[in-house]
Amino acid sequence: MDESRVRRGGIAVAQADHRQAVDTLLDGFGICARQGKLLSREKAVNLRTMEENSDFEIDTSTNPPTIPAKEVDKYQRYEEAVKVGQGLEQKIMRIEKVKRAIISAMTHFRSAGSVQHLALKLKNDPLWQKRAGIAEAMGTLPKKSLDPVLLQRLKKDAEPQVKIAILDALRVRKATGLEVVSGVSAQLKSRYWQVQSTALSTLRALGPEQGKGAIEPLIKVLEKAKGRLQGEINKTLVAITGVNKHGSVTAWRAWWEENRPALEAGQFQPRPEERAGRKQDVATTFYGIPVDSENVIFILDNSGSMAEPSKWDVPEGVATGKPRKNRPAVKKEGNRKIDVARWQLKQCLAGLKDGVKFNILFFNHEWKILSGKMIKLSSGSLKAAFKFIDELEPVGGTNIYDPMEKAFTFAGAGLKDQLTRTNIDTIFLLTDGMPNAGQIPNGRDILLKIRETNKTKKVKVNTVGVFGTLGGGNVVQEGESFLKELSENSGGKFVSTRK
Repeated sequence: MDESRVRRGGIAVAQADHRQAVDTLLDGFGICARQGKLLSREKAVNLRTMEENSDFEIDTSTNPPTIPAKEVDKYQRYEEAVKVGQGLEQKIMRIEKVKRAIISAMTHFRSAGSVQHLALKLKNDPLWQKRAGIAEAMGTLPKKSLDPVLLQRLKKDAEPQVKIAILDALRVRKATGLEVVSGVSAQLKSRYWQVQSTALSTLRALGPEQGKGAIEPLIKVLEKAKGRLQGEINKTLVAITGVNKHGSVTAWRAWWEENRPALEAGQFQPRPEERAGRKQDVATTFYGIPVDSENVIFILDNSGSMAEPSKWDVPEGVATGKPRKNRPAVKKEGNRKIDVARWQLKQCLAGLKDGVKFNILFFNHEWKILSGKMIKLSSGSLKAAFKFIDELEPVGGTNIYDPMEKAFTFAGAGLKDQLTRTNIDTIFLLTDGMPNAGQIPNGRDILLKIRETNKTKKVKVNTVGVFGTLGGGNVVQEGESFLKELSENSGGKFVSTRK
């Protein structure tokens, strides 16, 4: 299936602009969803084969490194599974491209009959993926009458991923009005942090004048918020008010009681000492990127090039966090890229509070994970994490996608593709090279795949580029551009260690 041909055909169908055209496109979308599900099952079996055979030994005493004779069979099984995985991923990505083309085609409907039929399908179609796709298409349909339709389904649809798609559509449509503020604010009570986070993004897009109606519910939900969500609520209040109370619900409540009349009358002016941007709320960081999550996965490169000398020193003014009381002091042991990465990760973990859930993956041509489930931070788990961090030496190629895919399984991704309320909300990815191994060894395809995977997962991906000079400036620029786009697609941050 060719995406451009499907897009052209889909647009031609949509230009017929009648109910049968709506049904034709949605039937095609449903076929793609079912094919994708079958391929995902096949892929799950193949992934088990990959994982069972990925622990083959590499003899690093030879130049170049070699596979010992006793490990050749396991290595060949692994390589064959990788090839199968690459083929399956290509098929899945083609299906995803066709689904995107169908959604794009649906944005060309204009007649009242076809748009009303879309609205009916948004209400009644049993497949949530279809309903989410319809909502996404409605985000760019020009009819103002769709705002109340979306708000009604936002209230009534029980599937959190459809709610997320509707909230994104309202933001894209730049929907405004008291009903929009009220309907979006109601989603702050959702049991799913992903829905809450998307509602916050939509409220920030409303701007100060429209958004002030959300101040009270925002302060209310801040009472029980923590981690990343606490920061996002504060960020939303800052965007609406111009004031920063740094996540303190007591301070926000007192401010609201004092300033509510002036703000509602349009006469509020923040005092200089309370304006946003005057103070940084940094507990601990990883390469200078704040770690505000309480459910986080770190993915670090330990390919052969990570043995190169590091050229990064801690820039002046960049907080790196300090170990908490009764935590071991962390020292940098060596000046290779891998040594600096280990130091930064240990320092970060030592600065996080007990109870934070975390996990660690290292990758080269394969990947290794600290634990099959998320771990609560404690003195014991910190000791185990430090041991794991120190064990792996740089060797092999750069397989970025496979460990990212594994990390996303902790975000509710998988065969059922369902959200959970307690999954990860943040990933940190560190690498010094472009992908050249794994199921998707191409940077552009990885960007498309992760963006699609993360459409309703809402995981924030922060990236760190520790590129050297090998391969020339074009390679470095390509790598930094890749990491920057990967982080920006999810609202994350990118840091380069190049001076």
